[in-house]
Formats: sequence, structure tokens, C-alpha cells
Amino acid sequence: MHEDRLTVWGVGTTRTMRVHWMAHELGLDYETRRIESRSGETTDAEFTALNARQKIPLLVHGDLVLAESYAIIHYLRSLSDALPYDAFQQSAQGGAKYDEWLSFILMELDATSLYVVRRHKDLPDIYGHAPAAVTSSIAYFERMLAAVADRVEPERPVWGTCFSELDILFTIALDWAVFLDITLEDNLSLYLQRMQDRPAYQAARIHNFRDLKIQTLPLENR
Repeated sequence: MHEDRLTVWGVGTTRTMRVHWMAHELGLDYETRRIESRSGETTDAEFTALNARQKIPLLVHGDLVLAESYAIIHYLRSLSDALPYDAFQQSAQGGAKYDEWLSFILMELDATSLYVVRRHKDLPDIYGHAPAAVTSSIAYFERMLAAVADRVEPERPVWGTCFSELDILFTIALDWAVFLDITLEDNLSLYLQRMQDRPAYQAARIHNFRDLKIQTLPLENR
């Protein structure tokens, strides 16, 4: 393998979907090592030597080994000029609004809400049954989403006028909401459909969720 080749470890989860989507948006040539979460493949010696946390996705690019899906997609974008930035996105205020959206999606929508539901509703044998936590997390997600719904315009990215990492993160959060039967306001549904219609989203979804050893949710059944 060429020492500077991009290699993405991991398929089959929403977090690996983030990485494959960005790679497809950028038209990057990369290799996929198709290991899956909870398959035992993340605990073998080769992968553990790269990532002691034994989590996917993981990017290897030359001497760089990078974990955490957001860090990976942000880095991948830096390798290409395929996704431009508008003037607002390059401004100090635009950068601050980017950070606000990023923190909100990753913390309030994902870690505080959706991931709690994922663990205690979909994986109770691993993380335990906690119906009260699931119910309260869904309610919290709905409240947080309602707080930003009027900031989302169906025909525009969530930040500025150019597609960005934030659209990948936000779209996949909305995918989860639909899977959980959370009703989206019309503008959010239209935004989600427009993102799902992007060729890179569709190609990445197939790439990420095909031929899995362990069926995962929610995107592979779409």
C-alpha cells in the first residue's frame, strides 16, 4: 500500500457513514477496511495497535492516525478544494456560528439525546434497559430540535450558502429522528430530503451499509 494512501477503517454505523459521505462528496480515492462495530474486529491486534479505544471510524493517512468521525471529516475536507467556503463562512462571525452549530449537533442532539436512545433502546443487552432515560432523551431531542427549526431553510445549508461538515452531521441526526418516529417540521423534512438526494449521500449509504455481518440502524433499511 502506498504510504500516503487514505484508508478508512469501519462501516455499518452512523459515525462511519459521516466519513464515507464526506469522502464521496470530495471525490477522494481511498481504501475501506470493512470492519464493523461489535463484530469483534475492532478488538483484534492489528486494529488495536492503531486505536487502543477500539472504536470506528478511524482514518490512516501516511503517518497520521485519526479517530473521531468529526475530526476525520474536517481533516478530509482540508485535503480538497471541492467544497468551497463563502464569505460568511470565512468570517470571524461565521466561524463562531460554525462552532455553535457543531457543539449543538454533537452534544445536544447526538451525545445527550440520540446516543442515549441508541444504547438503551437498541442495545439494551450491552448497556442495560433504561426506558425512562430513553423517553426523556427523545423528549429532550425534540425540544432542542424545535429550538433551531426556524433557523433551517430547506434550500440552503445550515451554515452559510455552501455545503459543509455541519450538513453531514445534521442530516444524519435527522435520519435518526425519522427512525425514532419523531415528527419533523416541514422545513426540516424538506431539508432532509434534499440532503438525501445528494449523489454522495446515496453512494455513501450503499458503501457504508452493504453486506454487513451485523445489521445496524437506521440507514441501511432506507
